[in-house]
Amino acid sequence: MARVRTITVPGRRSFEYVAQGRGPATLLVHPGGPGLTYHYLRGLLKLASANLRVILFNPRGVGHSWAPKNRSEYTIGNLAEDVEAIRRAFGIRELHLLGYSAGGFVALEYAHRYENRLTSLLLCATAGSAEEIRAANRLMLASVSPRLRDRLRELTRSKAFGSPEYQRLVERIAQPFQTRFLTTTPPDWKATRLSSTVYHSMMTRTGAEFVVDGTIASWDGRKYYSRIETPSVVVVGKYDYFLEASMEMAERIEPAHLRVLAHSSHMEVLEQPREFLGTLREFVEDVTGG
Repeated sequence: MARVRTITVPGRRSFEYVAQGRGPATLLVHPGGPGLTYHYLRGLLKLASANLRVILFNPRGVGHSWAPKNRSEYTIGNLAEDVEAIRRAFGIRELHLLGYSAGGFVALEYAHRYENRLTSLLLCATAGSAEEIRAANRLMLASVSPRLRDRLRELTRSKAFGSPEYQRLVERIAQPFQTRFLTTTPPDWKATRLSSTVYHSMMTRTGAEFVVDGTIASWDGRKYYSRIETPSVVVVGKYDYFLEASMEMAERIEPAHLRVLAHSSHMEVLEQPREFLGTLREFVEDVTGG
């Protein structure tokens, strides 16, 4: 297993990471959540080779990475600036940036700010705006019985967000769209941890899982689509709550290729690992000429 290391960028900010492979190309992977550690994406290290270095890192506030004192500093823009600081610290010249789920929001923001630093863009199980997150939430809520929706409403009114019943109900509602094809819990998913500080700061200040009112509330990266000229791939599961958002993303980003995995929901990296990795490997090899 790859050794856990840290890299320090200006401002004495350190970021925890694991890496495999050599280069000259580098696949830098931003996990989702927001607030999840990189562990569920460790399968991506299998893409490493003598020509491709793969780096998985924990963003600000996640794992043992640097954490700002002010929760308002957990923004998509600041996370994108962290990516650039990390790129500089590693001296990456050929950057392939992969954003998974909420990490895709950061990748889009980075592409807007620093497209001239990018060699390719890999957008996995993601969307382009806070409004599309809200649409995904509506989709999940519409799929459950009126009885469960009523109970969720009751628990929300009483603000019982930390109760075991509320957490079980949220998992039950999300499961068909998030982990539909997982019959057991993979070790990499068991090892993954969520920073509640990061998650609640960015997604939901109150803890209500289907409300988007954190720092991400007004973010909209769809306006960047028409400007992106970097070779891109969009990968999404057929049952992912971000399916429609990903399809629109691939359609509007002209250099983008779309791949829909038929037996996946949101956790395509764990549900169809062979097909997922094969798609990414083929794309990167095509971009780099093998």
